[in-house]
Amino acid sequence: MKKVVLVVILSLWAFLVSPAIAENEALFSPEESIKESLLKEMGSVTSTLELAIHEITSLDLAQALLKAKQRGVKVRIIADSKQAKVKSSQITSLIHQGIVVKVVGGKEKGMMNHRFAIFDGKKVVTGSFDWTDASAKWNYENVLILSDSEVVASYQKEFERLWREKRVIK
Repeated sequence: MKKVVLVVILSLWAFLVSPAIAENEALFSPEESIKESLLKEMGSVTSTLELAIHEITSLDLAQALLKAKQRGVKVRIIADSKQAKVKSSQITSLIHQGIVVKVVGGKEKGMMNHRFAIFDGKKVVTGSFDWTDASAKWNYENVLILSDSEVVASYQKEFERLWREKRVIK
C-alpha cells in the first residue's frame, strides 16, 4: 500500500513540475469569445506585445492595444499593406496614436497572412481569427493560446525576422 501511495505522489509531482507541460487552450468562435480572451490577455500584458496580423477593424481590440501602450507596454504591429489602407482598418488610428506599424505587401510579392500575437514573450495566440468584429460575431474561427517556451521563441524569431525586413508606415 505504501508503494502505491508513493508512486501516485511521485507521478503527481512529476506531472506538476514537468517543464514540458505548458498551459495551452483552443478556442472556437462564434461559440466561444475569442475577442474576450484577447482583451483579457492585452489587459494583463506588462512589457511587450507583438502582433502580426492580416487586418484590424475591431475598435475594441484597437483600443486595448492603445491602453496597453498607455500603460508603458511596447506595442509593435506588422500588418498587411492592402488591408491597412481599407476604410474600416484601425491601423491608421493606431499609427496616429504612436504605435509603430510595419507592413508586408505593396510593391513586394505576398501578403501578411499571419495571425499571431506574442504577450510579454511568454504566450502566443495564433489561429485563423482576424481582429475584426465579423470574426468575433459570425465567422467560424479558431485560436490556440500557447505558453510553451520553445513555441513562443519560434514565433518571436519569426516576428523579429519580419520586423527587420519590413518598412514602417506613417
